[in-house]
Amino acid sequence: MRFSLAALLLLAAPSALAATTAENAAKYQSLRARLDSEFILVGDQAGMSQPADERKETEGIIRWSDSTIGLGWYIGMLATEHYMLAHPELFPGMPGTLATTADELYYALRAMERLDLVADAAFPPPCTQEKKLNGFFLRDDVPDGFFTHFPPMTGMTSDFIDPALTNKEMSQDQVYHVLLGLALVKALVPPQTYVKATDLRLWASEQGTRIIEHVSDHGWAITNPACDDRLVNRGPAAGGYSHGTRAAGGFFTDGEWLPEVEDAVAFAWELCRDPNAPQYKDEDNLHMAMAIAAVGNGWGDTTAADLATLMDEQDWPAYPLAHRVIHRIDAGWCTTATKVNARARVMIDELPEGADPTGAPASHGFTVWNRFIRGKAQHYAGSPGSDGTRYNGVDYLLLHNLYAIATPATWTGGNGPGVPECPPPPAPPSSSAGDEGGGCSSAPAAGGASWGGALLLLLAFRRARKWGCGRS
Repeated sequence: MRFSLAALLLLAAPSALAATTAENAAKYQSLRARLDSEFILVGDQAGMSQPADERKETEGIIRWSDSTIGLGWYIGMLATEHYMLAHPELFPGMPGTLATTADELYYALRAMERLDLVADAAFPPPCTQEKKLNGFFLRDDVPDGFFTHFPPMTGMTSDFIDPALTNKEMSQDQVYHVLLGLALVKALVPPQTYVKATDLRLWASEQGTRIIEHVSDHGWAITNPACDDRLVNRGPAAGGYSHGTRAAGGFFTDGEWLPEVEDAVAFAWELCRDPNAPQYKDEDNLHMAMAIAAVGNGWGDTTAADLATLMDEQDWPAYPLAHRVIHRIDAGWCTTATKVNARARVMIDELPEGADPTGAPASHGFTVWNRFIRGKAQHYAGSPGSDGTRYNGVDYLLLHNLYAIATPATWTGGNGPGVPECPPPPAPPSSSAGDEGGGCSSAPAAGGASWGGALLLLLAFRRARKWGCGRS
């Protein structure tokens, strides 16, 4: 398998360099029309404005599974599309119309709020069955029979109609990707952008804040408030990422609110910067950490560099691009942009015009549902048992837009870097009297490579396992 994947990568690279911005925009337009006609029904009723994750054409089955991850990326795609259409001087030829995208974004945000509003009412007695906006949301509300909107599909699955009632509950992986989409709205849609008398940017910030309030409300254990605040069945322990999520709370409220966190698990979040951290043996832990770090600038001044390092583990440049787009911080980006842009451009270019993101092996890596939450071993090869499965392509669409917005010069300059120049490094401090002759420094070695630092990280990870650093 390693040989075949390497061969496919080598075959893809030469054609990638030949694609133009116009050719990629044409691919975008084609995939966008495909999304609208085959994977989503826009509107404000149950099941609407939530993209289906996949279609199993050979079985006639359309599926919604982990669907709020897809909804978060769809919201982010619409926010980035809105920005590009609002700036034709930077992105001439970007397909679509601003009014249509704004309306679609309104309904996507309406869908996310609806999943919050109806969640408490979606569980049988003795649960409360009351509608509330409290940050607890469902993974989807796609009702039985919704497949009839997508001929020739003859059946469907969704977490909402799953016989296991707890499968419809939110979990922390859903949280971080929903927050990623909402953060892109806050970052890119101008204040007082109204659709149906609703300020889209303010609405996204309110939703993001409400979700973080719920996640943090019970000591960073996600609960079902309708059912006596019992823990959700999947992914309840969010303490390990709490310091990163706290920073996201500050982003959505412009620093006015930061949820309380335990100092004892701060090292758990610091450990997440390390690509060799033991929890990253499961790639799901990596995409969660990268998503929430991008939202909140989670490791401060080093976040851009940290994300650019972490991206290599599973070939996920979307997260450092999202960080750049959300925060517009030159520090770090000026040194990482060339690497990140180059890899993203190959991914965008390598999808042939008219190609279908499917589970079959291909010369492009969009052979999984969301390339940026699936390990790179499945890119180009497809997930096990996915032959004949068609995916909605939202991962390609959002990557296309993030790449353009992160470095606008690439839109009109082909592969030109167009990145900010790094400021000159600060002058080194003058030596003190006791340091002459190469005396020892009190600073740890690069990468924290000291016995004390290693011990602290080990203790932090053990504590993080108790608090849920990673999936549970």
